[in-house]
Amino acid sequence: MKSVLFLAPDDLGETVLATGALAHELEAGDVLTISAAPEAAALFRAAPAPRIWLPPGAVWSFALYARLRATRFDVLVDARGGFVGALAPARRRIRLRAAPLVRHRVEDWSAACGAEHALGPVLWLDEEARAAAAAIAPDATPLLVLAPGGASEAKRWPMERFSAVARRLVGGELAGARVAIMGAAARDATITGAIVRSLDADGIEARDFGLTPDLLAAAALMERATIVIGNDNALTHIAAAVGAATLTLFGPTDERVRAPFGSRARTLRGGALGEAARLDARSAMEDLSIDAVEAAAIDLLHAGGLR
Repeated sequence: MKSVLFLAPDDLGETVLATGALAHELEAGDVLTISAAPEAAALFRAAPAPRIWLPPGAVWSFALYARLRATRFDVLVDARGGFVGALAPARRRIRLRAAPLVRHRVEDWSAACGAEHALGPVLWLDEEARAAAAAIAPDATPLLVLAPGGASEAKRWPMERFSAVARRLVGGELAGARVAIMGAAARDATITGAIVRSLDADGIEARDFGLTPDLLAAAALMERATIVIGNDNALTHIAAAVGAATLTLFGPTDERVRAPFGSRARTLRGGALGEAARLDARSAMEDLSIDAVEAAAIDLLHAGGLR
């Protein structure tokens, strides 16, 4: 039995991408200590023997270091960086190093662990999460999940286009499907609400789940989804991690490095990577047409066996 410390980053997508490395280091009987921001805590609720420390606000690092300094861990998976990870007592430290070439974050973590294969993300679902998901989607009716939020406006596909794609899919390939719209953070409430109202006006039943259920229940719900379509945000990372057919729309960020990782995950880019794209980041998402996203979604559905 060994003690393992996981220092999670603030970014939830990056947190998900690091879970494969964490799972790789855990063995039966290990004691796992996790330090994560409050919004990430639910993701680790069912992890093996977790103890989650959530020091408050601006003193996060100082309060955490004060609590860790008296403990010597066998393994530290440091996805946060900074002085806490550098100074926390640990016999073995696993942290990202600068890659010699452009590669996916999962490959970076695999190299850091010395693994010979890609350490895909791992989320531990519990019965509470699965029961919440079953209450929302209790049968085999197709389920379309939209995740239209994003950390910045430049990373968000226009919300009216999400509505348009949902209309087309529910009127065609996903006839009769339920539509669930989910937010990754409180900032997304305006967007999710607007999409629901737009679809309701056309007689398409859609539900705005906002920040509920919690992220682990959201993972269980997306595990049941026929397809998830969203921007580069925490929810698409979670969806891909649980094996959902996931189409993620990219603009200013590099999908080669941080695309959601999973066997049924696909990405679609608006605009080209490079200096021009960074200078006019918003236009990258504008370049993604409704037709292109619909076609990519249908291709993904067919790849998963839906005809």
